[in-house]
Amino acid sequence: MAAAIVFAILSALSSACSAVLQRLAVADRAAEKRTAWRTAIDLVRQPVWLLGALFLVGTFAFQALALYFGPLSVVQPVLVLELIFTLGLRVFVLHDGIAARTWSAALMICAGLAAFLVVASPSEGSGVPDARQWVWAVGSRGMIVVVLLLLSRRGSPARRAALFGAATAVVWSVDAAFVKQTVDLLARSGLLGLLTHWPLYAMIATGVLGTILLQGAYAVGPLAASQATMLIVDPLASIALGIEIFHEQLHTGPGYVLGAVASLAVLGAGVVMLSIWAPPAMSADELARLRGRARPGQDVAPRPVPANPER
Repeated sequence: MAAAIVFAILSALSSACSAVLQRLAVADRAAEKRTAWRTAIDLVRQPVWLLGALFLVGTFAFQALALYFGPLSVVQPVLVLELIFTLGLRVFVLHDGIAARTWSAALMICAGLAAFLVVASPSEGSGVPDARQWVWAVGSRGMIVVVLLLLSRRGSPARRAALFGAATAVVWSVDAAFVKQTVDLLARSGLLGLLTHWPLYAMIATGVLGTILLQGAYAVGPLAASQATMLIVDPLASIALGIEIFHEQLHTGPGYVLGAVASLAVLGAGVVMLSIWAPPAMSADELARLRGRARPGQDVAPRPVPANPER
C-alpha cells in the first residue's frame, strides 16, 4: 500500500510539473502573432514544452504503477495533491505571493486526505470483474455522463462548467479502472496478452474521451468551477467503482463511515477553496519576469495577490 501512495504522489507531482512547463511554453508563444498551426509546430520544438510532455508521460506511468500496487480508492484521492504541487511550483518557480487563506485551503486538503486514508483504511480487493460487471459498470456510468452533459447545455457558465467537469470526472474514474485492469493484465499475460485483449483499447478510448470532455469543461465556464468539480467527483466515483467491480474494502462500521464522509467533506471543501483562491493562470508577462527580462514598455515587478483571484 505504501508503494501505491508513493507512486500516486509522484504522479500528482509529475502532472503539476507538466502543467506548469507546458503553460510556460504556451505563454511564451502567445505573445507572438502566429497562426495556430505555426504555434503548434513551434511548441513541439521547445525544450520546455518537450520536458512538460515528458512529465505527462511520467504522470501516466506513475499512476499505472500506483494502481498496480494499490486500489482505486487510495490512488485516485491522492492525485488531488496535484493542486498543492502546482501551487508550490508557482511559489518556487514564479515567486508568486500566496495568500494565507490559500495555504489554509491546501492544509485542509492534506488533512482531509490523510484522515480518509487512516479512517477508511482502503484495501485491495480480491475480485476479478467479469464481462457482465464491466458492461453494467461502464453502461451505468455512461448514462450518468450523458445526463450530466445534457444538463450542462443550459444555465450559468459556472453551472455548465461544473456539470461538464463532473461528466469528465466520471469518465476519468472509468479510465482509471481500465488502467488498473490493463496493468494487472500486463503483469499476468505479458505484452502479447496485453495487445490481444480489450482493456488496453478501452483505456485508450476512455482516455481520449476524457481529454475531449476536459477541453469542453474548460471552454464552457470558469476554471474554478470545472476543476473543483472534477477533483471532488473523480475520487468519489473511483471509490464507488473500486468497491463495485474490484471488491475493494473500506472500514464500514458506523463510526468509520461517519469519519470517512467527514474527511472527504473536508477534502472537498479544501479543493473548492483552493481552486477559487489560487493565483491566476500564468501569463506571458509572468514568463518574462521568470526569465528576468521585461518586454518593451512593460513593468515586470512582482504581481500582488488579488483580493479574490480566480485560478
